[in-house]
Amino acid sequence: MAQKSSSFFSYLIVGLCALLGACSGNQALQDRFAANPSLGSSPSTTTTISPTPTPEPTEPDTPATPEPTTTVTLSSGAFSDLNQVGDRRREEIQDLSELGIVQAKTGQEFAPQSNISRGEFARWLFQANNVFFANQPSKQIRPAPSNATALFTDVPPTHPDFAQIQGLADAGLIPSSLTSDPTASQFRPDAPLTREDLVRWKVPLDHRRALPNASLENIKETWGFQDAAKINPNIWPALAADFQNGDQANLKRVFGYITIFQPQRSVNRGEAASALWFLGIQTDGLSAKDVINAPATPVPETEPSTPPENPPS
Repeated sequence: MAQKSSSFFSYLIVGLCALLGACSGNQALQDRFAANPSLGSSPSTTTTISPTPTPEPTEPDTPATPEPTTTVTLSSGAFSDLNQVGDRRREEIQDLSELGIVQAKTGQEFAPQSNISRGEFARWLFQANNVFFANQPSKQIRPAPSNATALFTDVPPTHPDFAQIQGLADAGLIPSSLTSDPTASQFRPDAPLTREDLVRWKVPLDHRRALPNASLENIKETWGFQDAAKINPNIWPALAADFQNGDQANLKRVFGYITIFQPQRSVNRGEAASALWFLGIQTDGLSAKDVINAPATPVPETEPSTPPENPPS
């Protein structure tokens, strides 16, 4: 019995050794049971769901604030002292300011009650005419060139208003040696503008033609001024022409109803602005408001050019 058991174990050991030897020699079998390296690097087929990010809290929508609209050359809102004048004059000053014709005196103040100088009014008058008639070169006043010979001893070419003052003189709108006025060798740009000056310079620009002949009696009968005898005879034609302008007369628009002219009384800045707010006569005139509201000049459209047809060969 012991011999059989020993033989059985001998056969068993031999069989196991043979089996192990076969496995070691069979490469295909080893490969079958070997780990597949590609499986280790393949991505997992399991879908990972990322959590949805929590949105950051935002402020509630508010309507956008529109940017202020800026009008070119608009500066009337800068004047802080126009409460010194009535509504009509305030509007006239604002209109002229919008057109760039008048400016503040100091800082944000227009100073409507302050006297205006002859030089400043000459500059305003020149500017008003050329702005009103910007599209009509035949009605514009030409500025004097800087190399021109000065007509006034106190307004040399280096004066800041030389181009305007001398331009008005060259046009014959203010007295000078060109108009054979013996007292006009000096312009006195810093002297206050008088009512006589205002009428004498402004009315010719309104009518743009020869002024009518006038006499002292004519001035008394039309205007009824009690102080007519104190008025310079050189002003009579301008006064007569201004009266013919009816309600658009400068004296009526600026000073209202008056029976005394006070020819040497100083004109203030507000009065000067009112005079310049309208240029022309009743039937053919322009106000500053008209100029502001005038439509822009359209640019003429050009038809596309058509190439000429090829001539028959």
